[in-house]
Amino acid sequence: MDIYLNFKNESREAIAFYEKVFQTEASGITTYGEMPGIEQMNLPEEAKNLITNARLNIYDTLVMFADTPEGIGPELVVGNNVSLVIQTRNEEETKRLFESLAEGGKIEMPLDAVPWAQLYGMVTDRFGINWQINQE
Repeated sequence: MDIYLNFKNESREAIAFYEKVFQTEASGITTYGEMPGIEQMNLPEEAKNLITNARLNIYDTLVMFADTPEGIGPELVVGNNVSLVIQTRNEEETKRLFESLAEGGKIEMPLDAVPWAQLYGMVTDRFGINWQINQE
C-alpha cells in the first residue's frame, strides 16, 4: 500500500518542500494536460499545468501527489486529502478490487490506461474511504 496526498493546486510547492526535507527527487510528474480524454473533462486552460500524478520515494515508501482542481474527482476537504493506493499485480486483480470497493460506493474515475499505469481508477467506498487502484 502506498500514500497519495492531494492538494488544492499546490502540489509543486509541496513536492519541492518534501524533496528538500527528505533529500530526494520527484519522478513521473504528469499534468492534467497530458491525460488522455482531457477534452471531456472540461478543464479550464489554467488547470492543464496542474499535477495529476507525481512520485517521491521517502524512506522506501512511495508517496504520490496530485492537485485537485474544482470539478475533477472528489472535492478537496482537509481530512479527505489522503487516499489509500493499492498497487496491483495483474488486470484480474485490478478489476476485482476496483469492482468490490465500488459496491455501494461511488466511482470517481473509471479504470483506464494512464501515462503512469496500465490501469488506474479511483473509487470512494461505501464507508467514505477514497481508494486508488493502480496496475503498473
